[in-house]
Amino acid sequence: MSEYIRTTRECSVTQLHPELLQAVRSYFREHRLGDPETETLICCETLSRRKSAGKLVSWLSGKSDATIYTGMLLTSGRLIWVNHGDQSGTLLNAADLKQIRAGFYRSPLTKDTGLEIVGYIGDDKNRIRGYVGMGADPAAQKFCEEVTQAINRVNPPAKKGLFRWLGG
Repeated sequence: MSEYIRTTRECSVTQLHPELLQAVRSYFREHRLGDPETETLICCETLSRRKSAGKLVSWLSGKSDATIYTGMLLTSGRLIWVNHGDQSGTLLNAADLKQIRAGFYRSPLTKDTGLEIVGYIGDDKNRIRGYVGMGADPAAQKFCEEVTQAINRVNPPAKKGLFRWLGG
């Protein structure tokens, strides 16, 4: 099972947790992306609360976040997500939609759900595969579908077929 109980809600950018909103506004200002409220196509926030673990497990794992807020924004050209943990602080990531593939993810082992992302994040030169944890709520599924559709519009998937080598 997942270490966290997650709930995801659709919201406006201004309804994000204060630390998330501050990080998003700073990112938009630094990258001259305009106003986050008007540039965002869809936004959601996930609240992740750590499940209680035994004393031994807590001691072995060290200090980790008991609560994590994650804000996710989709613009016409970027996917942006920002985490704020009560121990880890705030971290923002962004990816150009032309450089990634993404979709709803459900782990068969842990029953964890979220947005799986494959591609180049930020200025990194290495391709990554990871996911942003989200709840199994309809808002999370809607967000993942919107992201997938937006990526497919700017970067259509390569056509696969039996006779691809023929050029068709």
